Amino acid sequence: MIDYNDTVTLMQAMERVKPPASFLLDTFFPNIPTPALTPNIMVEYRKVGRKLAPFIVPNSKGINSYREGSNIDIYKPPMIGPKRSLSEEDISKRGFGEGIYSSTSPDERATQIQARDLNELQNRIINTKNYMAAQILTTGQCAISGYADDGKLQKIDTLAFSAWDQKITPTMTWDNASADIYGDLQAASYMIQESAGIIPTIGICGKNIGEYILQNSKIMEWLLVPNPANLTMMGLQPKLVSPQVMYLGRISTLNLELYSYMETYTDDSGNIQPYIPPDDVIVGIPGRGRQLHGAVTIVENKQFRTYSGLYVPRYTADEDSNILSLAMYSRCVLAPEFVDDWALIKAKG
Repeated sequence: MIDYNDTVTLMQAMERVKPPASFLLDTFFPNIPTPALTPNIMVEYRKVGRKLAPFIVPNSKGINSYREGSNIDIYKPPMIGPKRSLSEEDISKRGFGEGIYSSTSPDERATQIQARDLNELQNRIINTKNYMAAQILTTGQCAISGYADDGKLQKIDTLAFSAWDQKITPTMTWDNASADIYGDLQAASYMIQESAGIIPTIGICGKNIGEYILQNSKIMEWLLVPNPANLTMMGLQPKLVSPQVMYLGRISTLNLELYSYMETYTDDSGNIQPYIPPDDVIVGIPGRGRQLHGAVTIVENKQFRTYSGLYVPRYTADEDSNILSLAMYSRCVLAPEFVDDWALIKAKG
């Protein structure tokens, strides 16, 4: 049994819940260091340098080589705080999935709804993290806006990695059958190899990219070579590997696997938006980014308490209005290890 009145117990319960898959977050920002004990986070990232060692003349003592510097920004991660309220009316009627003649009591139903709300609010926070990942990977920054108590949307901060500049605009847009799609992917791969010193192994494509690849005349000519042994530079084998994620194929010569990412989210205006624009391609090195969490301070029993955790649930009760509310808080920013780890191709300019 979970004690819904104890925040620490709820946090321990959340740690045992397996979070849902989040493709961009899991691919590029999978590392989660221990959450900080303060609300402020130091975000440090670097550009990889490939300088040469200097030659020296005989009897010289050597030339001092300075260490590559890093960029350090101090952020107070924005508070993410979805909330659900539970009233007597919510638990007095038959819930979703119950039989018509249900024997479930209102208090039993309340426990079931509370457990479901914990999971769903965590999912919403992870969706927000996935949105932050998409913004960083496609623009190099993420503008953070939040709601005040009056319901108005206000800009809080901008998480920016100003050193990132790896963007490619094709000379011929990919919706043209004669576009040099392979050449543009190769240019992105070489750009990352040159700056990061590592071969990128994954390409995340907007929903239109797969169609452009299959309609590209040069790629189709390569795939129609009669003897596969004559040309093994690529293979296209589109198949769904998870909801909204399709494996497109592998470009062996670049050691690059391509995925089509079609997941969407609903914005503050109620419009459905793709995480990755339909005509964008992210080429990158997976597995090196971090999710950095700050401490969450909330009021409990008429005093401030600070919790260090990924997700901090809190129940409050208004006995006058007979309403129980659950809020889940998290302070998080995403940070790449190196800003040279990915490049963006704007397939239609």
